[in-house]
Amino acid sequence: MLNDKELGVVITPKSTTDYIISRLGTIKEDEKILDPCVGPGIFVKGLIDAGIKNNQIFAFDINAEYQEQIEKFGVSFKNQDTLLSLTRETYNQFEYVIGNPPYLNKASAYIRENRKDLKKIYGKINAHETYSMFIVNGILRLKEGGKLGFITSDSFLTLKTHEKLRRFILDNCLINEILLAPKNLFENQNVSTSPAIIILTKCSSKNKENFRNKNVMRIIPRLSNEKDYTNPEKIYEIQQKKYSLLPFNIFFIDVDEEIIEFFDTSSNIQDYIKGYIGMHTHNNLKYISAIEGTGLELIFKKKNERIQEKNKKYKIISKEQFNSNHWKPYLKRGGDDQYFRPIMEALEWNEASLAVYDIPKNVPFESEGIVISGVSSRLAARYMPMGCYWDSNKAIGFVLKDDSISLEYMLGLFNSSFYNYLAKGIINNTNSIQITGIHALPFLPPEKKLRNKVEEIVKKILNRKKNYIDYDYTEDQRLIDDLIYNYHAKKFNLKDRLKRKIDEYYSIYH
Repeated sequence: MLNDKELGVVITPKSTTDYIISRLGTIKEDEKILDPCVGPGIFVKGLIDAGIKNNQIFAFDINAEYQEQIEKFGVSFKNQDTLLSLTRETYNQFEYVIGNPPYLNKASAYIRENRKDLKKIYGKINAHETYSMFIVNGILRLKEGGKLGFITSDSFLTLKTHEKLRRFILDNCLINEILLAPKNLFENQNVSTSPAIIILTKCSSKNKENFRNKNVMRIIPRLSNEKDYTNPEKIYEIQQKKYSLLPFNIFFIDVDEEIIEFFDTSSNIQDYIKGYIGMHTHNNLKYISAIEGTGLELIFKKKNERIQEKNKKYKIISKEQFNSNHWKPYLKRGGDDQYFRPIMEALEWNEASLAVYDIPKNVPFESEGIVISGVSSRLAARYMPMGCYWDSNKAIGFVLKDDSISLEYMLGLFNSSFYNYLAKGIINNTNSIQITGIHALPFLPPEKKLRNKVEEIVKKILNRKKNYIDYDYTEDQRLIDDLIYNYHAKKFNLKDRLKRKIDEYYSIYH
């Protein structure tokens, strides 16, 4: 039997519980309420304190140890796996579903043990994280017109992996409210997550699509503490159809109408530059070496001092060896470095190693291009010289499709604060970035004057960094940021307050 930690049990603070209950509206005496993952009964107690009769409340939990505790409240308890017990016979049974579903990902013991069965039920939407499956489960258990109130991780709002979940919500619900709860809400339980409260009304009839589109959502940006629930500093009212306009149906929180127009009316950047997934060596330790003089060899040497087994030590080669035909330049590291970073690693290149490598076909390896970090706190693009291969994990190779646009201009664009805002503030606010996210960025072809000026500054940065890797390009970047933003601001009537926000949160100089 899995314990509470393995089942992802997190206790919801009372103020948050009370707020979610308050957002359900008036609950009539003949209406039924379900907590599908009741745990120790925080929401049950909150409902009873709010005047809801105990015979209206139903509780499910996979852990039988909670039964006695919950039944003391006088409510119905069923010991079952709520996710796996979903069948068509269990649809449309409750007027309300409320709770704090567990935050377990695909690496958890629960999902690993039940992967096959979970995929049968939720595979078409998302079978990677328990909280997303609970959202689907709760919606299906609701009667038409019923309401769901959950506090969950906020990752479903923007991550590409949750695109189908967002589409499911848009097709089956009115989004009444999304509120970003305080980030430190669960810190005393050693839970690191960015929580969001979501309130939905089931509205699944196909003939109500127009009604769903016209629904006005209440969207509240991140609060600093629970006291702000009743009087948040900002409340946005947005028509639900707007959530269908950005890539992957992103549930944005704070995006100007003009930015939505930019996404909606512009070409995608993949029409001009295309990214490719890299290769697998299947044994990086065996086939990849650090190159002397890059700094990486110093890290490898320190690691090797602690390793006893000879066959597990990191390899280091000289620059002379690297320049022979037995090695290829290899890009496998993420990080925030922009514009230029020396080649630090080499890929062994002979008949024996090539027989092991998984090198995808039709990928233009060895082409000049741009490499973008797949794991980074910001959009970080660097020049990629001819001859390179790249890893399938933390580095993504991009090659130009349209020679009317230069690599230098694209480097300036990707590294600009404006495009960092588009990529990390809207499309994906986590530390990871995917090819699909880059391809979904909008693109406005530059006028010649802008292109020439950006190219000139980027060439300067590249030359300086090649000669002195620690060159401080802050002022150069400030010029690029202003050029890129002002060009788009003029075309799409962007506001000064957006520029201030971008400078504060997405530039390298703040």
